Amino acid sequence: MSLFRTASANDYSFNPESGFWELSFDSRPVSGTRCDDPELGAIQYNEARAKFKAKAKESVKPAHVHEFVELVKWAIDSGDLAQRKIVLEMLQAKSSDDYSEIKVRALRIIPSHFDFAYYWTDKNAQRFRVSVELRQELMASIERAR
Repeated sequence: MSLFRTASANDYSFNPESGFWELSFDSRPVSGTRCDDPELGAIQYNEARAKFKAKAKESVKPAHVHEFVELVKWAIDSGDLAQRKIVLEMLQAKSSDDYSEIKVRALRIIPSHFDFAYYWTDKNAQRFRVSVELRQELMASIERAR
């Protein structure tokens, strides 16, 4: 559970240059950090932080995938047609130059938590560990999607 500091009216000081009350511990452009009334500013600030906290909790980032096999399994189970096709292209690349060209295009199509599996490891051995059965399953999933 992540915590954040809440504001109270006592956390504000008046800045005569700006003509606003300013929150002493947070100068970011968050609602309520600068205000006409410290009581209302504290309410606005605390509500804005609570909304941010709730949103951050909703958007949990997926763990990075380190194996190319896992990328192929994801493509079969959850990828759209374009994602499946680019994974198949990577599997079928004839040379490391072809693979390099394909992986650059894949960066635009495949979710970023898979980039380590196909981009950063950049080892042909990763691709060659994918079983024939899994390759066939990927091809079949592409055919079914057409």
